[in-house]
Amino acid sequence: MSAPVILSAAATKGGVGKTTLIANVSGVLADIGLRVLMIDCDVQPSLSKYYPISHRAPNGIVELLLGENTEEVIRSTISNTVFPNLDIVISNNISAFVETEVTSRPDRAFLLRSKLHSQYIQNNYDVVLIDTQGAVGPLLDTAAFAATCLLCPIMPEVLSAREFLTGTQELLKRLQKGEAMRIPMPQLRAIIYAQDRTNDAKFIASSIKDFFSNTLDDRRKLLSVAVPAAKAYKEATTLRVPVHCHERKQLGKMLPAYEIMHRIVYEIFPGIENKKLRGSCFNDMTSLLQEEVQS
Repeated sequence: MSAPVILSAAATKGGVGKTTLIANVSGVLADIGLRVLMIDCDVQPSLSKYYPISHRAPNGIVELLLGENTEEVIRSTISNTVFPNLDIVISNNISAFVETEVTSRPDRAFLLRSKLHSQYIQNNYDVVLIDTQGAVGPLLDTAAFAATCLLCPIMPEVLSAREFLTGTQELLKRLQKGEAMRIPMPQLRAIIYAQDRTNDAKFIASSIKDFFSNTLDDRRKLLSVAVPAAKAYKEATTLRVPVHCHERKQLGKMLPAYEIMHRIVYEIFPGIENKKLRGSCFNDMTSLLQEEVQS
């Protein structure tokens, strides 16, 4: 079995849409039949609460990071959502001690990477998607070192764009050190996220596009599709469903979320588009598993 594709959200500023993007891309991939594992590597466990859980594992990200690299440990960290093909390692009790422990480990660049290249993960998952905290820190770097591709949402507003140009570029410089440890530099795919129709947003989005058009590194690209600032994305979060299943038909001038999310997946994974794979919204939401009842 080949190693899974590993996508890690990367942004050193919070509130730019990382969690929502990871959750919704994961939902599309699972819907079209890929075996998907989400990992919540954020101190604030938003991704862990995004979708209903059908089976909650006894452990989570802390044990995945700091536990032994064995099938028993890895399996003990994986919970199942109610959506078929979509599993998650929840964020559990990430404390300052855990971050200090990760920082002090000489193998910190490999803590997550080694687990995700294990035989168990290779045999059971096609894609792994990691949500990270919106701040510089050891957990962000550990997730980035594990990734084959960084997924970077950029909101078309001044602070978000500036933070991408500074914080994300500094992250890439740190990742270059991994090449000395034979860790390949991950690709980067940026996406304009939550774009509204104001002239200011259009101007900043145009500036972001110009930045990438002048970049000669083919490993760093801006996706041609942008995620609009539409109410469907907030509604889907409230309903705890993938947005492509919430908004399937076009209601106004904007493309429906179903089409936008598929286009995002097609740009990241061209092979999926070549196979003409489309989601059925989990057989019109009839294939969902039963949600676990919390005692």
